Amino acid sequence: MLKSHLNFTLLEECRKCGACYEVCPSCIALPGYDPRAVIKDILEGSYEKWLESKHIWQCLECHHCLEMCYQHYGFEDAMTAMRTIATKKGLYPPQIKRGWAMFEKTGRLGEPSKPGRKKYGLPEPAKSGGDEIKKLLAILKNDTSGEKADKG
Repeated sequence: MLKSHLNFTLLEECRKCGACYEVCPSCIALPGYDPRAVIKDILEGSYEKWLESKHIWQCLECHHCLEMCYQHYGFEDAMTAMRTIATKKGLYPPQIKRGWAMFEKTGRLGEPSKPGRKKYGLPEPAKSGGDEIKKLLAILKNDTSGEKADKG
């Protein structure tokens, strides 16, 4: 399953190099966070245990690893692939579900603080686009239902 999401040749080089480990904010700040262990297990085919781990969600996607990487491929790619698979299996932190629910409702991942904006002389936040998101999601759900009906 991961072979469709990752380039194993580049990932093997990533595992051998590890130069980005020293500049990764999560590696520096979070005890026990070591994407090299995840990459090792991906390459050995024993990655399933990581799908329920908080570590795959701790990558900040800051791109520091990509900046350091001579092949412009890094453990950010591995963490993103692992999160994609975990999400498809329903294995994700509660914040992800809350964030998605907020996005479906408002078209935003969070609601701007109106009092805070007023305090600093900022204009009212733009309309969220929640209605448009709801329409698009309804269309997507209908398309997905039609595909399943065609296949079945």
